Amino acid sequence: GLYCMPSLNGESEMTVPAVRFETLIERYHHEIYSYLWRLLNSSGGPEPALEAQDLAQEVYLRAYRAFGRLRKDSNHRAWLYKIATNCAYTALKRGGRHGQQNVELLDGVERFAASGEQSPEQQAIAGERWDRLRREIANLPPKQQAAVVMRHLQGLDYAEIAVALDCSQDSARANVYQGLRRLRRSLAGELG
Repeated sequence: GLYCMPSLNGESEMTVPAVRFETLIERYHHEIYSYLWRLLNSSGGPEPALEAQDLAQEVYLRAYRAFGRLRKDSNHRAWLYKIATNCAYTALKRGGRHGQQNVELLDGVERFAASGEQSPEQQAIAGERWDRLRREIANLPPKQQAAVVMRHLQGLDYAEIAVALDCSQDSARANVYQGLRRLRRSLAGELG
């Protein structure tokens, strides 16, 4: 397999262990796929899971081609998110679909709504609220949408978001904040 080889410090000790490309894919495949699916899940698309899987393969191909040039001290997770974000932007532009994708917020929303903790009426109301929230996230500007999804759904920190969006940590934080502010404004009174 392909390795990211560490350099040696002045004492001839390895400073960073070698990382196999295959190990990165094994470690982050589900996370990258989930992120792409959340960004690309189209309400009108016939096979959103296949589209996300195809795009994940494109991400891994691009990552493989660039892996040898990756700095040894790079944050591999953030680096893969950056490639995934760029691939998603390209796919959305190519399909002319920004604003139409339906972002799935939580994989467990349906399980929660189906739990016995709510009456059927409460379940219906909760489902409508989640649908509305998904639509509003899909309508955010691309950078804000990606930042909100990475921070609140994928659990990335601001440093990783900054790498993925190719911006400063302050800009990453601002994109999350502005995205949440837009969501609050557009959903005012609806999620109460």
